[in-house]
Amino acid sequence: MAKAGLLFVGTDDGLVLFSNPNEIGRWLKIGQPFRGASVRAVWAVPDQPLRVFAAVDGLGVQQSDDGGQQWQALFDWPAQAIAGTAAGEVYIRAAEHIWVSRDQGNMWAQVPLPGPAAALALLGTHIYASVGTEVVFSVDGGVSWARYGSLLPAAAERVAATPQQVGQVYAVAGGALYTCAAADGEWAAVANAPQANGPIAALPGQNRALLIGQATGGIVRSDDAGARWNVVLTEHRVSVIVPASYHVDTVFAGGSDGQLWGSTDRGRGWQAMKSGLPAITSIAAARLL
Repeated sequence: MAKAGLLFVGTDDGLVLFSNPNEIGRWLKIGQPFRGASVRAVWAVPDQPLRVFAAVDGLGVQQSDDGGQQWQALFDWPAQAIAGTAAGEVYIRAAEHIWVSRDQGNMWAQVPLPGPAAALALLGTHIYASVGTEVVFSVDGGVSWARYGSLLPAAAERVAATPQQVGQVYAVAGGALYTCAAADGEWAAVANAPQANGPIAALPGQNRALLIGQATGGIVRSDDAGARWNVVLTEHRVSVIVPASYHVDTVFAGGSDGQLWGSTDRGRGWQAMKSGLPAITSIAAARLL
């Protein structure tokens, strides 16, 4: 199959599929399954990019093995989040448990969560989840959990782990950004961070890059652990920020206003890709070689 980029954009009105044939920079719409239903989460297996998982309101968790053209029901219960690793592990979060696959979705096992989780972040063998005012973590695939850091002053809505420094975790709680560097450490407010209630993403790669959706709209970026911030996207309310699994410099963002954005320089500059989409809830990026 020819080289191509693939984007799976979850919205309030189905899953919008885009292809960038031969990676020439023209993203063409190639389908929109699940019209009339909200797609809460979507994820594509990095080494098997035609295998895609989607959490669809009223239809449970759906799986496609042909890049989103045909789908079959995997689980009939509602899921809040789907995440995975470069090694092909897949985590699907329900209300108070996680289903885990370690072989790209062929076999599944259920592991418990210590409570209803609002956010989930993966970094290597570490899983971080926000449960109320706690962030909990697991190093054994979710079999056992422990609290990470002290209690937060408000419920954690978002969580991200820094790839360049294992143990450095960020959380958005009560509109503020907090960080903690150890399981027995304290969560501390990042002094210069803007008010945030949007998504947060820590990009992989040799150099740090932290992206946050601002409460007032747009995206801010820091490459020095939050000491300084630059506004890199303005006005638009960003609901999703997703790094591409296939390139450390590529990241995508989408908003409740139906705008889809892309960056190929680690979030410094953004290009408008599509507009007029339904409200965007989730994004997965893949590449066929």
